[in-house]
Amino acid sequence: MQNTPEQTDPGYKWRAMFVVSVGVFMATIDGSIVNLALRTLTIYFNTDIATITWVIISYLLTITALLLTLGRLSDMYGKKPVFTAGLAIFTIGSALCSFSASVTQLIVFRMIQGVGAAMIMANGPAIITGAFPHTERGRALGLIGTVVSIGSMVGPVLGGFLIDWAGWQSIFYINIPVGIFGAAYALKGLRKDDIHKGQKFDIWGAAFMFISITSLMLGITEGQELGWGSFVIIGLFILFAVFFLLFLRVEASASQPMVDLSLFRNRTYLSSNLSSFLSFVAMFSVIFLTPFYMFEILGFNTKEVALALISVPIVMALVSPISGWIYDRTNSHIPGSLGIALTSVALYLMGNLGKGSGFWDIVLLLSMVGVGMAMFQSPNNTIIMSSVPKSRLGIASGLLAMVRNLGMVTGTAISGAVFNSILNSSQAAGATYESAFLAGFHYAFLVSAIFCTAGVLTSLVRAQDKSRTPAYNMH
Repeated sequence: MQNTPEQTDPGYKWRAMFVVSVGVFMATIDGSIVNLALRTLTIYFNTDIATITWVIISYLLTITALLLTLGRLSDMYGKKPVFTAGLAIFTIGSALCSFSASVTQLIVFRMIQGVGAAMIMANGPAIITGAFPHTERGRALGLIGTVVSIGSMVGPVLGGFLIDWAGWQSIFYINIPVGIFGAAYALKGLRKDDIHKGQKFDIWGAAFMFISITSLMLGITEGQELGWGSFVIIGLFILFAVFFLLFLRVEASASQPMVDLSLFRNRTYLSSNLSSFLSFVAMFSVIFLTPFYMFEILGFNTKEVALALISVPIVMALVSPISGWIYDRTNSHIPGSLGIALTSVALYLMGNLGKGSGFWDIVLLLSMVGVGMAMFQSPNNTIIMSSVPKSRLGIASGLLAMVRNLGMVTGTAISGAVFNSILNSSQAAGATYESAFLAGFHYAFLVSAIFCTAGVLTSLVRAQDKSRTPAYNMH
């Protein structure tokens, strides 16, 4: 019997954890660090908001569209080379972004960053799943979930300080030394994968998935700007539907499909991915709307808003590993379902905040959101990654990240659409801006709480699945 990495080198799993954490943190933080730089970039490049928004959209779009393809390639050619190359490409993209002389260059270089980030995100959970025994996998993926959450929430805070201190270029400079160190450490520290020879890449499946996901992301992100009923947006959603159906048809008949559709016949795997999507749809209403509420209604400054928002990653950093450890010991779905239920309650209560609410009211409810999401994400990610065979860890990791990104984009679009619709209709009916804002804020969070409640139901479905496939154990 072949020795496992833990038997031959007990410290390997923690080296893998360290290098994956470095890569995942860089890739995640860059999805949000640019947010506070948009106004600065608009002035610097003498452009408009609609154009500068593509600095964010191009990055997220590139990542989401490539995750499954890169996950499949890592299953075929090894996770170590793809992950290491991702760190290198991301670092090169960061350097190029800092030297951008025009907004077009910055958008293109952000896409290069996105390619590297996709290579990192498509492999991080897969490397961790392979490095840790199944009895420690929940805690390990909980730690990675903490890194993802901290990166998403710390990005705007760190971006604000860096821009004030050293200019917008500094938000990209900071990645260069970290990326070089991470790539060198990954090259030396990560073990090689067992490659299964004779595998074929599903070119048509990858192409159809790329077109469908790109169309969906463009439709969601541009719908509010162009109008949901516009010809372009409707055309993009039709394009998504057509190519997604073509993707399903190709995958069903392919001898070596990019995505093994039989995985989704496992109700636990399907419901866990759906629950993850719904949780991120709900979560990103908080990230999108809370700063506006604190700025415009309560009059807080940037640092006070940053301090309030940072309560979420602090709480998640503490709770995520604990919730993963509890799942490792109990193998119970109930704590995760209770976590997403707590998030739903917190979102509903946040929607009822008003002009008389204080700083600590907001921090308390944001902390509730953090506790709930941490209780949910660690067990949920463990269930997803433990439900697939070793040869499919890359594609499962890519799908996990793709679902998260789609949830983030969809949540931002939905909460923004609900908020603006109620705000405009209330003002048209004669309400003051403050009253109209709070009405829009309330209904946006109510809708998010409903999405989160749907996540509770899908989370509970898996607890009733008595015939589910046992957790995959490579050790």
